[in-house]
Amino acid sequence: MRTFLTGLQQYYSRLFIAGFLLWGLALPSQAVVFQAENYTNFYDTSPGNSGGAYRSDAVDIEITNDSGGGYNVGWIEATEWLVYSGLSIPASGNYTIRLRVASPSGATASVDLNGGAIQLGNFSIPATGGWQNWTTVSRTVYINAGTYNLGVFAQTAGWNFNWIEVVGSGGGTTGLVTVYEHCNYGGWSAGFNTGSFDVNAMTALGARNDQVSSIRVAAGYEAVLFENWDFSGASVTVRGDSSCLSNFNDRTSSIIVRATTGNPPATGFSAIVSEAQFNQMFPNRNPFYTYAGLVEAAKTYPAFAGTGDTAMKKREAAAALANFSHETGGLVHVTEIAQGEYCGDWDGNPATCPCAPGKRYYGRGPIQLSWNGNYCAAGDALGLNLRADPDLVQRDAKVAWQTALWFWMTQSGAGFRPAHSSIVNGNGFGETIRTINGSLECNGGNPAQVQSRINEFNRFLNILGTTAGAGNIGC
Repeated sequence: MRTFLTGLQQYYSRLFIAGFLLWGLALPSQAVVFQAENYTNFYDTSPGNSGGAYRSDAVDIEITNDSGGGYNVGWIEATEWLVYSGLSIPASGNYTIRLRVASPSGATASVDLNGGAIQLGNFSIPATGGWQNWTTVSRTVYINAGTYNLGVFAQTAGWNFNWIEVVGSGGGTTGLVTVYEHCNYGGWSAGFNTGSFDVNAMTALGARNDQVSSIRVAAGYEAVLFENWDFSGASVTVRGDSSCLSNFNDRTSSIIVRATTGNPPATGFSAIVSEAQFNQMFPNRNPFYTYAGLVEAAKTYPAFAGTGDTAMKKREAAAALANFSHETGGLVHVTEIAQGEYCGDWDGNPATCPCAPGKRYYGRGPIQLSWNGNYCAAGDALGLNLRADPDLVQRDAKVAWQTALWFWMTQSGAGFRPAHSSIVNGNGFGETIRTINGSLECNGGNPAQVQSRINEFNRFLNILGTTAGAGNIGC
């Protein structure tokens, strides 16, 4: 249980695959259970086995009082980790991760794949009232087919760990509509495209009768949930996302998915990130940063969140918005606080982009566009005279978003390539950080700022229902 964001060389040099290659998922609905004590590699902050049971290395193991008996890992400290090799995912789709845990006062764990290359998110462990008072915490994630090393990492101390389970959630992939077992998009999930699904069709796709509690609906579509199996009885129509169907919880027995009357199906960026999801990402944003402005700006660069499969498109959207969020304090600041002149020679030639009289080129917009040369370059690319009117970036939401996407799509900045290329070519989220501010943050320059960006990236991935993919998440 250590952070998989750094030190990957140490991780891979120590990882061994011998023993405990547990059986994989023959079908998406079957479960794999890894007992906590059957790890294939570990990091523990203290020498010796404090519990004195089962194994003689540094991991602390004791006999458990949980149902079924056996052992649990205890005396867990922050930054410790365990690895379980041979997790086989036979088909890409939704999988539920369940952790069996106990904690007197609460804690946080996280789960990932392949040494942190793929983050599966944080698990909040509630206060159970005792070291042997057990509960199960879970979350549903999308995992691509493949064989992985499964990691459990202690974000905080003060909890016991009995087992981790991975089970297919049904539905294969998310669709235009995704329904979930629990409020806040927890438990099993099942995806639906347009059509009518009675109780038999609904359950065949992985949903369960009278067990739907939350739902996500793509922009331009609506889901009609019915109380009875044959599209009769009470019903509710849902557009956008609903984190808890408070008036229709556990009542759905049939579903109709259709395009919203009078509205064409969403296309482009709006098909990847709905307005409801955007609002969930930025609940406190400045009204200047409109969703409509972003949708329009994205049409200037259709390859943005438009390259690769749906998972890749969502991944790029999450990566870009996470960096924009970090640069602006959650889309709060339209301009930088210290508004300097930012006027200098461009390409060593003062005639290339002279500063307009009385104009200042301080940071503006989601990427905080700065310096006269960048205003000239962005303006030339967008067909706008930003040298003469840099204030346009803080007056027009579409233009502000366009300048951010111009940098994201075309500029290498402090990195090796544009951020767009790093994401779609599998170089990883960390390389987008390097492009934007790598000279100050990467290679140990400011790990707290890097982690802040990573935290936002993981939060947005969870909202969009996808994963970090390949490549280093940190820089």
